[in-house]
Amino acid sequence: MNANKRLFGPGRWHTHCSLRTSTGGQSAGTALLCRKLPTATLVDGRRAISLKSLFTPSPPQDVALGAASKKQRILVDSNSLFHRLSKSPIKEMREKSLLIQDHGSCATCVDKTAAKGKVATREPTFECPNCGYPTHCSEEHWAQDRGHHEELCGQLREANEDEHDLRSGRTLREFEFPSAQLAEVVVNFSSWDSFLYTRSFTNITSDRAMRHVSKVLTYPVTMGAVLHQYSPFTLSAGLTPEGLKSMTALRTTIKEHDLARSDKELAMRQTPLRVFVLGARAEAMLPPHLYLQLAYLLPNSPIHVCFIGPEAIPAVDEMRSTIVVSSRLVLKYHKSYFHDAIWNFAPFDPFTDVFFMFSPGIGHPKARDGWHPTVEKLLETKCAVFATGFHEQDMQTDVRVLKKDFGDKMDWLLMPQKNPFGSLKRDFGIRNLREWAISNWGIYGFRGKRYEVQRK
Repeated sequence: MNANKRLFGPGRWHTHCSLRTSTGGQSAGTALLCRKLPTATLVDGRRAISLKSLFTPSPPQDVALGAASKKQRILVDSNSLFHRLSKSPIKEMREKSLLIQDHGSCATCVDKTAAKGKVATREPTFECPNCGYPTHCSEEHWAQDRGHHEELCGQLREANEDEHDLRSGRTLREFEFPSAQLAEVVVNFSSWDSFLYTRSFTNITSDRAMRHVSKVLTYPVTMGAVLHQYSPFTLSAGLTPEGLKSMTALRTTIKEHDLARSDKELAMRQTPLRVFVLGARAEAMLPPHLYLQLAYLLPNSPIHVCFIGPEAIPAVDEMRSTIVVSSRLVLKYHKSYFHDAIWNFAPFDPFTDVFFMFSPGIGHPKARDGWHPTVEKLLETKCAVFATGFHEQDMQTDVRVLKKDFGDKMDWLLMPQKNPFGSLKRDFGIRNLREWAISNWGIYGFRGKRYEVQRK
């Protein structure tokens, strides 16, 4: 599952500002959270942001730290990435196997006892030889689980190899990102393939590299896809008439920023675009330079990204509450609930302010009450709000609760749909490997109702 959102285990659903840990071990997103900021390098004469140091695996215990730092060590061959988790040469993967065994249950035992109202307690100590995950309590129960072999095994094997590749020790060229876009080059937002091609991500040469990159870029690129003038979300693709009004307001400000390049008087009066991320967790802990990809999509707009929530903390070893990434990009961190700290940001303007909530879990019973006061305040701002879900059921549950609790107070801006810039990587739960999640799989938008006129 999404490393920044939910834990498939006891108490996996929390209020929107509580911490949801990784699904076990370190996924691509989790690895990002635990490393230092990336460094700038030159690739083919262009300034690129290198994130390869973020995925450096832990050295074996028998290797001195000094020796490990002098020479990069390849732990897993790129042509032989598959390993059973318990036999993996990488410590984090062996630890993940133990976590699944400690907190998970045999899938066949669960099926056999579910009808009787019992809870299966047998640990999944048998590792599937095809996917490498501990999935069942015995080889016999593994052989009986036809659903695992037909549906999950291939996906789990793919996740297994992806995790080993990230920690293999190889140079991860796919994380060397391009810098500013040439003014005459138009970005295409129809899909990940077209976006990466028109943005000159020349180092992504495989599906696995696509999965690695999409896992971390889904946050800034989803923001950019919503705000950009060539957004894939149009009237013919889910955007409502009210949504068009909200997006026109925001894009009017962005257009003024473009015109300010040649108008000194307008440049002196321009107001930054404020992007609020509510209930922020791992998206706040990503390396600040990664959000330059959002700034490159809106090259003339000063952007302030405000991460809000008790778990909204910057990257490891970063203690500043405000980080100036570039002359036009500032990241701010506020460790509080939005409805408690709203007066720190008021007044709000639909022409300059937009909100994002990444897989908030508004509809879950344990999170519903925690989100209620925040959504009430959001609707009062009359600004556009965009939220995501990690699969269709999760998204529809949130939408259903919003309609029930706030239906007469809100306008829909973007009808629920699959997000073309959701992560391409599938994450699995610790307690139940049948449960999976994709970061920002779906997206929808709403705002507080602006008109009281009703048709007969």
